[in-house]
Amino acid sequence: MRIAALVLTSLVIALQAGCAGEGGDEGPDRLAVAVSIAPQAWLVEQIAGDAATITTLVRSGESPATYQPSDAQISELMKASVYFRIGVPFENGPWFEAIRASERVEVVDTRRGITLREVDAHRHHHDEAAHEENASGTGGHTHGLDPHIWLSPPLLKLQARTIAEALKTRDPARAAVFENRWTRLEQRLDELDEAIRRTLTPVRGRSFLIFHPAWGYFADEYGLKQVAIEIEGKTPTDHELTALQQFARNERIDVVFVQPQISGQAAEAVAAAIDGRIEALDPLAAEVEANLLRVADVLAEALR
Repeated sequence: MRIAALVLTSLVIALQAGCAGEGGDEGPDRLAVAVSIAPQAWLVEQIAGDAATITTLVRSGESPATYQPSDAQISELMKASVYFRIGVPFENGPWFEAIRASERVEVVDTRRGITLREVDAHRHHHDEAAHEENASGTGGHTHGLDPHIWLSPPLLKLQARTIAEALKTRDPARAAVFENRWTRLEQRLDELDEAIRRTLTPVRGRSFLIFHPAWGYFADEYGLKQVAIEIEGKTPTDHELTALQQFARNERIDVVFVQPQISGQAAEAVAAAIDGRIEALDPLAAEVEANLLRVADVLAEALR
């Protein structure tokens, strides 16, 4: 506890020093906004346009599960007017408490109004013993809440509304602009939702194997079942790998999906065992709209 307190104190001192200069990159005509991940930056950009300068903490190729911001990034974040958090793991560090204690930066939680799902507790949906134990309430399988809310168009709409309201509060002179851009974005997200639904309707009810369970909200929304190989950073045992291989054969699965930011040797082992292939689905792609359409096409093709 004492070490954590010292870390927090030093961060506050450093951040105050970082803000003692000109007050950041926010000019007279642009809001300085910070976000955790690239999909959030896309969402803010759709609403703010060129009215905001956006700082994204997690850079291309990095994973929010293992990322920790540098002192320079924290200092940059402290120049923002608003920081949109989303619940990814690194947001729980002592640096975040320093940000929240700042009088300059408004912290807005974009999970507001969203019912979060639990991270998938089982690697194998057909593990009857585990299913019965969990259903009876005796298993105590609580694996935390799934942060990947940016991968569902209906949930993106809720996040967009939260972002638009925050931007309107910070920049009331542009409130009508933000509202109009949000309205157009909402229509596009509805069209995106309909397009994905049409693409995936023929494979509704099918299961897909994935290394890291990032696509739970997406799967829930479109009637699919993700079966994770890795859960909470833990790779499967030999027994679990055997069960996954048998499951894949039974379900006629010949593709194992991976995340580009995370190494998945266990996924390669499963793919080799079922004479299948590895394919990447990127949950952190910066162009959210195009990425979700691509994911729907890839899943539809793989699950036919």
